[in-house]
Amino acid sequence: MSNPMKRIINALMLAMLATGCSDPNPTQTNQTAEQAKAEKAVQVLSLKQQLAPITQRYFALRPEIATYYGVAEDEAGKDVLSKLTDYSPSGENHRRKALKAILTELNAIDASQLSASEQVSLGSIKSEIAGALLPAETVAYGTMLGEYGVWFLPYVVNHLSGLHVEFPGYMEDKFAVTTPEQAKAYLNRLTMYPAAMGTVIDKLDQDVQMGVIPPDFIIDKTIAVLQQQLVHHANEHPLVSSFKAKLTAAQVPESEALVNSAAELVETKYYPATRQLISALQAVRLKATHVAGLGHQPQGAKLYKAMIKHLANSEMTPDEIHQLGLDEVARITTEMDVLLKQVGYRKGTVGERMQRLLKDPKYIYPNTAEGKQQLMTDIHGYLTKVNAKLPLWFGLLPNQEVAVEAVPDSRAAATSGAFYDAPSQDGSRKGTFWISLYDMAALPSYSLQTLTYHETNPGHHLQTLIGLSDTLPLLSTIFYSNAAGEGWALYAERLAAEMGMYQDNPINDLGRLQSELHRAVRLVVDTGMHAKDWSREKAIDYAVATEGIHLSEATGEIERYVVWPGQALGYKLGELKIIELRTKAKKALGDKFDIKVFHDRLLENGALPLDLLEQKMDLWLESAKAANAAAETKV
Repeated sequence: MSNPMKRIINALMLAMLATGCSDPNPTQTNQTAEQAKAEKAVQVLSLKQQLAPITQRYFALRPEIATYYGVAEDEAGKDVLSKLTDYSPSGENHRRKALKAILTELNAIDASQLSASEQVSLGSIKSEIAGALLPAETVAYGTMLGEYGVWFLPYVVNHLSGLHVEFPGYMEDKFAVTTPEQAKAYLNRLTMYPAAMGTVIDKLDQDVQMGVIPPDFIIDKTIAVLQQQLVHHANEHPLVSSFKAKLTAAQVPESEALVNSAAELVETKYYPATRQLISALQAVRLKATHVAGLGHQPQGAKLYKAMIKHLANSEMTPDEIHQLGLDEVARITTEMDVLLKQVGYRKGTVGERMQRLLKDPKYIYPNTAEGKQQLMTDIHGYLTKVNAKLPLWFGLLPNQEVAVEAVPDSRAAATSGAFYDAPSQDGSRKGTFWISLYDMAALPSYSLQTLTYHETNPGHHLQTLIGLSDTLPLLSTIFYSNAAGEGWALYAERLAAEMGMYQDNPINDLGRLQSELHRAVRLVVDTGMHAKDWSREKAIDYAVATEGIHLSEATGEIERYVVWPGQALGYKLGELKIIELRTKAKKALGDKFDIKVFHDRLLENGALPLDLLEQKMDLWLESAKAANAAAETKV
């Protein structure tokens, strides 16, 4: 604080002491005004305030992400909620340049003026944006800021990602319609869909000219997903029925006319654009090969290494990750062998015995309305059970319940298993655990408990709610670490066992170990396809034989890794880092180690990149050791 400022404040304090609680006189008024002016001159903006204009520029690059997070228009930027992403080659180039410019601005912020939590937040955002830029700096093809507005996608169109998947999902589930203005924005996006799809096809064509073509089986599956969007009569399409339900719930005026407009737009805009993409893919399909991995794409080996850094926060080589996966597979199958023998499954490999377990009718939910309802009921039961134990393991707890929803039938076939959606910023939408009931045979009952804990508590929902902050910038939530986020959720599965969730239920505990094995297998097959020229079929066969999972589940998983290279590595690599940090803390603190404090410190700043997470936890550990030493000295 400057000397003039000190004199102003000291004078004001003396005046207040002299006059007590009397009415202010003109001299006091002048001093108060002078103080306010001086304080304003030295006021430092919070990180959230400094990043507000940068956040709006980000949403201009990816307007749909504002919808995903439920951001109000005054925060997202004017007319953002009426816009769609420009996927054209020029739009992609603009996004790459603009994100570099954003990183330059972030690097220029004076971190010394920020609070400790703001410094952590800024470091995390910068690290994740730098990671998102790595693949785009490696190759000219693909799409940056793709899935969740963060991930790089080597194929602009695939069965899991892209405008054709994102648009119906966000519009039906996440686009708030409570006012006539929001209804108009909804219709505007429907109107713009053909133009946006045109930009996608332009980018697809450019990438094809570069020699970048998705594998034939990915194109086939994408076409099937698109065709599923055409099966409804326009006025029965979920884009219309969900819109109608929102209008009715909010009692928006002239709802009937608005619904009719939506149906007309689906018929005249959405359906023709969908057919246009199908035609474009059918033409590309003639040039496609059956090769699964990135290695056959231009600069594919370099791109895969960049994806490992981007989505797994790792400097490990593909060979090192592959071997780690094999080692983890051996360790986990040894544990499973012991448990399988305890429950009477003694003959055959672990995978063969898990296959027999999978085929046992008593572990399969019927593919009926009643069977699906029972599955949803069981999820709620598991959630209630674990919630009762959370206070014993966490000081910070989620302040919001999690919603559990089945993926709508129109999108279930295109959804890989289950996933979690963060709550909206405006509070209108809870954090949601979505589960696809498309293939009930791939959801044996012994796997459901672990899946629930992964997606809800103590997994993604708890992690997300603890990491959210009204005082930190939204970009710290958007640019989260995939490895830390998924690593925590896998760690949460193991933690649930420590919490006693599987006590006296060895079959469900086998499901937990199989889930961990699944993540170890990912290290093997992801690197196998993208760095060792494994075929899709070899990867599927390995997953089925090793894990004992359903063929349909293995197929869906392997095809996911083909289009999201490196993403699946984050689970195991992140979990192992968290276990390493916990082991280090327990060794350093001895009987002073408090698991609740460890978890709170680990989660309080959100899903940080693994290197920053380790630095943060090391600083906490040094501080805790010093505090313990000081306390012992006093005693």
